[in-house]
Parts: sequence; C-alpha cells; structure tokens
Amino acid sequence: MECRQYGANLASIHNYQENSFVKKLALADGAVNGVFLGGTITGKGNEYGWVDGSNWDYSNFYPGFPIDGLGECLTMDTLGSSGQWMNVDCNTKQSVACIRQPNSSYADVCSAGPWKEGQIIYTPGYPYDASIPCDFFLTVDAGKKIEVKIQLLEANNCCDHLIVSDSYIGGTILANLTGIVSGNTYTTKSSNLMRVSWNPDGGVNVRGAMVTYLSI
Repeated sequence: MECRQYGANLASIHNYQENSFVKKLALADGAVNGVFLGGTITGKGNEYGWVDGSNWDYSNFYPGFPIDGLGECLTMDTLGSSGQWMNVDCNTKQSVACIRQPNSSYADVCSAGPWKEGQIIYTPGYPYDASIPCDFFLTVDAGKKIEVKIQLLEANNCCDHLIVSDSYIGGTILANLTGIVSGNTYTTKSSNLMRVSWNPDGGVNVRGAMVTYLSI
C-alpha cells in the first residue's frame, strides 16, 4: 500500500473539520479526481468501518450512497463543494489519503534525533503546523557522503525556507528551498555530515517538509 511506505495508514475521518482538511490537502496535491479513504464494508450489508480500527462516528456520504454492488472501498469526491463520499470498486485508479500516528520523527517539537538512513524525517507538527523551526544534523560513516531526498516540501514562497548545508557549520549551502518541492536530491561534496534547517517565518497554511537520506 502506498501509505505504508510513509509509515501511515489510509485516513479515517471523524468530524467535519478533518474532512475539510483532507479535501484541502488533496486539492493542494492535485488530486482533483478524488482520493481513497480508509473505509471499507465491514461485512454487514452496506455498513462501513475504518481499517485503522477507530470508531465510525462520522460520515459524509452523498445522498443514496453507499450503493449496493458499486464497490467496497470508500472515496472522497474532492471536486464537490463539501468533500462528500461514495463507495467505489477497490481497483479504481485514484490517489490515496494517508494519516500517520505521532512517533519520534513526527512531533510538535524539534527533535535532536538521532536519525537513521532511510528514516522519514518530518518538520515539527507536520502536516498540521509548520511554524516551528528545527535543525536536523545528519551523519553517515566516515569516508561516505550524504544524499538527502526531499520527499515533500510545502512552504510559503514569501518567507519559509528549507536549507540544506554541507557539514554542520560553515559548510557550503547546497540548496535554499521554498514553495512546493518533491523528489529533489542533494549530496554533500565530500563530508559525511549534513545539516537540514527548517526556517519558517510563520509557516501559515502549509505542511512543512519530510525528507530521507542515505550514504553513498
């Protein structure tokens, strides 16, 4: 499943605010044809449940849905005005909405690590609050270089920046990034040390960043 590579599950939704938030993020990522949610038929007629085991305490189906025989998976219509749901065939090609539980690399405070190769590192508060600055000090074995990959950056062009530097202090700035960035990689010139700095000036209505790194 696509969500699992980010340590996440398909999203469950429990109130109007969460539903609106998922719709907003989906549209920001270009998912204009809907997104899969983590709901599926529980085995009792058309009764649905969340695959993460949380309570089914909110629903936003279009009138008349779910329709028997149309499909067992749940999707949100992101083009609709209120992000309403319908059931669809699980083989439908569509984007997915993922949700992740807090862990050591996903928190509302700046963590000192330590970080490991291949670990997904998130700016504090991701994806709900990007206002907290943080420096990530990455290291690999001596004699190796570091390659960092920006899995996703969402920053305000006016004032939020993700800075990638060779070494911890006094090194060359390899990249000074803002706006929307995905998939870019940057490599230290000779050092086995790298500094990734999240410097928001407000971080308003953006998610921040998630990155991974490896030795080469």
